[in-house]
Parts: sequence; C-alpha cells; structure tokens
Amino acid sequence: MTPTMTRPGGRSAKVTAAVHHAVLDLLTAGEAVTIPAVAARAGVNPTSLYRRWGDVGRLLADTALARFGTSGDVPDTGSLTGDLLAWGTALVAEAAHPAELALLRAAVAAEPVDPGAPEGFESACSACLVGRSTQVEAILAAAQARGEEVPTSTRVLDHLVAPVYLRALFGLPAPSVEVLVELLVERLVAPATAQAAPSALG
Repeated sequence: MTPTMTRPGGRSAKVTAAVHHAVLDLLTAGEAVTIPAVAARAGVNPTSLYRRWGDVGRLLADTALARFGTSGDVPDTGSLTGDLLAWGTALVAEAAHPAELALLRAAVAAEPVDPGAPEGFESACSACLVGRSTQVEAILAAAQARGEEVPTSTRVLDHLVAPVYLRALFGLPAPSVEVLVELLVERLVAPATAQAAPSALG
C-alpha cells in the first residue's frame, strides 16, 4: 500500500499526532530523532513508523508539513501593509518558539527525500514553506480584490519570510519585531505601489 502524508480521523490520526508530538519533544530537548526514539516516546511500535514513513527524513518532512503546512487564518486589517505587518509579526514570534525553531533547524539539516518517494512526501525544508506560501497568496489575493497593487508571492517569501527564518536559524540578533517587519514590508509594498504609479497617470 502506498503511504500518504495524511489520513482521515480516528485512531490513525491520533497515532500520527502522537508521533509528531514525540518528534517535537525530542527536538526541543536536544535529543537525537531516530525511529526507535520517536516510537518509544509516542508509544508506537517502531515497525509501524518504518512502514508509514520509511525513514527519519520523511518523518521530519511530515512533522514539518503538519506544523507549518496548514494555511490557517490570515490577518484582515483592510490594507496590504497592515496585513503583512500583522502576519510578519506573528511569523517572527513563531520562528522564535523553541519547538518551531528546533524543527526548522532539523529540516535544514535533514537529507533530501528520495526523488522516488511516494507522492506527498516532500522534503522537510519545502514542507516548512507550504503553509507560508498559501498564506502569502491569500493575503495578496485579498489586497488585489481591494484594488491594491501587490508584489509577487516570491518577493514576499524572499524579503519577509527568508530573512526572518535566516535570523532565527543562525541566532542572529535582530531589531524589535516592529522595526524589522516594517523595514521588510516597506521593501515590498512601496515598490509595488511605485510601479503602478505610471500606469495610473497614463
């Protein structure tokens, strides 16, 4: 049977949640994440983990997808600047959380998933960005619906998400959340507005 990343509710969902929690607990405690260690902490037979995920790389990817990959609600302040400021502030706080930070670092260090892996098994790194990309696209779509000029989602990832994650991963000191996010947002919103100005005048 081909394994999948998610399954419907019931016992399988509870087991998956327990396994994800076990991974996060081990990472936060600074302990090695191995299939036997995760199985012991989650109270699951190691054979079940090997059958479901195959190896630690895929297990980390699945945990990252579960933790970061949900789209969730996005801010609705009435402006693109306000939405990005609110969302970016939450992103900074999330990246500073011990469990999230440990998972991000583990995702970066994890070996790439075998290209021949079953569909749905993404690399741990890409899994960390799935939900962020979805949220960014939702924010930009809402701004466009209000008639605002918007940057591309790639620019938001490059100028807002990437710097936040980079600083968190390397433990770099940062200015206050408000200052950091405002600077990043100005680089995103101001250029988009400036590019729209000539066409508006024309």
